[in-house]
Amino acid sequence: MRFTIAHRTRYRYPTPVHESHTICHLQPRSDITQYCTRYELSVSPRTRVFSYADRFANDVQHFAILPEHDMLEVVARSQVVTARGPGVAPQAMARALVDDDPVLDELYDFLTESRYVKFSEPLDALLAEIGAPGRDDDVVAWFAHASWTLNRQFVYDKTTTSVQATVEESVRLRSGVCQDFAHVLIALCRRTGIPARYVSGYIHSGDDEMLGAEASHAWAEAYLGPRGWIGIDPTNDTWIGDQFVRVATGRDYRDVSPVRGVYTGASSSILSVDVAVDALSPQQQQQEQEQLRQQEHQQQ
Repeated sequence: MRFTIAHRTRYRYPTPVHESHTICHLQPRSDITQYCTRYELSVSPRTRVFSYADRFANDVQHFAILPEHDMLEVVARSQVVTARGPGVAPQAMARALVDDDPVLDELYDFLTESRYVKFSEPLDALLAEIGAPGRDDDVVAWFAHASWTLNRQFVYDKTTTSVQATVEESVRLRSGVCQDFAHVLIALCRRTGIPARYVSGYIHSGDDEMLGAEASHAWAEAYLGPRGWIGIDPTNDTWIGDQFVRVATGRDYRDVSPVRGVYTGASSSILSVDVAVDALSPQQQQQEQEQLRQQEHQQQ
């Protein structure tokens, strides 16, 4: 599928601020499952934008605005082609293949606690309800069951948690948003010794009603040995398919927050975020492919 994405973040300050420094994780990744064909970032007030790849191979932009300003607006526009196909479950696989995978030694960051993914008694109680997979158990089925449990037992509610919510708080409340669902599933995996990481991105609902489609989205990926990194969205209880656009991966939300920064001045700000994810229809995609073929023919 081919998508166009517009992501606007705006901060308004009650009094002018200065010396603001901002980091953005807004550029969709390019890999074997998707390709970012176009990306541009515009900032107001205007400033020079720098880019780098972080320790998790995410494409990151950062900038500074030193003069006084009472508003900061960051607009990211992307075009992405996904090639995953429909989201389907991988073939069954014994947990032992994960435990014996030699790559585990390199995945320490995704096996231990992180800033928002902490182990706790409430998490252990939830894990006891779900059950931990043994060496001979199907780890794919366990991952799917854990996602299903969160989807059924937790309530999607934008008013109960904040971006600083921990796993313990989310489990205690049994509610939250996609960030919370992803953090809890990641914590369950890590608690059982299965590497898991946080993925930020977008989801296109299409004709289906998908929770989280109106903003940035988040889901979890588990490292399942020979299967590699496998993603599932516990908020909607679905395997990751063509309708998902991947932006960044990390230990938790802290590593991949879309826009984060510091400034000198006002102690508060008013934040507004608008996200639009549009997909080309099959007819539009066919027309675009035909235009590309014609252009290639003319160039020959």
